[in-house]
Amino acid sequence: MSTTPIKTLLLAAACAAAFSRIAPAAPPEHHSAPGYGKFEFALIGDVPYAPADFWKFDNVIRKINADHRLKWVLHTGDIKNGSTLCSDEVFKDRLRRFQRFRIPFILTPGDNEWTDCHRANNGSYLPLERLARLRELFYPIPGLTLGQKPMTVETQADDPAHAEFVENMRWMKQHVMFATVHIVGSNNGLAPFAGRTPADDAEVARRIDAARAWIRETFTKAEEERARGVLVAFQANPGFELAEGSAERKGFEEILAELETEAVNFKKPVVFAHGDSHYFRVDKPMKGSVSKRRIENATRVENFGADDVHWVRVVVDPKSPEVFSIHQEIVEKNLEQH
Repeated sequence: MSTTPIKTLLLAAACAAAFSRIAPAAPPEHHSAPGYGKFEFALIGDVPYAPADFWKFDNVIRKINADHRLKWVLHTGDIKNGSTLCSDEVFKDRLRRFQRFRIPFILTPGDNEWTDCHRANNGSYLPLERLARLRELFYPIPGLTLGQKPMTVETQADDPAHAEFVENMRWMKQHVMFATVHIVGSNNGLAPFAGRTPADDAEVARRIDAARAWIRETFTKAEEERARGVLVAFQANPGFELAEGSAERKGFEEILAELETEAVNFKKPVVFAHGDSHYFRVDKPMKGSVSKRRIENATRVENFGADDVHWVRVVVDPKSPEVFSIHQEIVEKNLEQH
């Protein structure tokens, strides 16, 4: 996908209107799949949670900006904790911090920044209003990421049937496919709250349908372009290990079934990257719903988050049978007590 100088200027204008002191946008990168070279990117999520940890997040930003091997930063959502305000001021603060990354920055939303904003200590916001504001601020131009050097990507918003889903993105690099899908905690937005309306229920149903469609299209395109691997990122821990029908899997069942079908049919390495549980791990939790056997080509990566403010290095080697290798990056300064 190409972009024009006008589109780049529009990004700068949209961001400048949202907040001040943003770093100026550089010309966007163009990512396609011409070769099979090795590359790396940074995976983060559930940060920054509160002002007390801003200094830790600053250290993460410095570490990532100093590493010239990294191609982009992928954030799996939850840009604040679940007990703090969902105000525009907080959103703009996080946006300013994310714009300090010198490389493309990709964000998939978390529940803390919209579905849970009805809580009194969050400001008693209407979740759907916060979702609309989140999209306006963090996805000002569909198809262009954040970061000081934005990257052009595909977006589901290009499909008139899913025009609001600017946050669902997809891109290919070196014959490896990447996608973000808007799947959040609090039972994917189904958790009850005082004042919940039919519109809130309808939003969940529509977002699940959009997520399933985006997942199917992503794997179809991966097959068509002979991708060596696929990585799908989302915020929620969907309960891979839990039994079907479990209360904790409510809101995720249809999506988990879609992910299972596509991973099994794809046969090549698949990574599901998410946050939510604040527990760094790399494992293979997915079992076939019929076979009950481990799906060996599907790997889950959960990033650090909340009190553990570190990052994950993902090395991608299309020539390797595993394609993806995961490395924890502990920021030593963040182990200190302040």
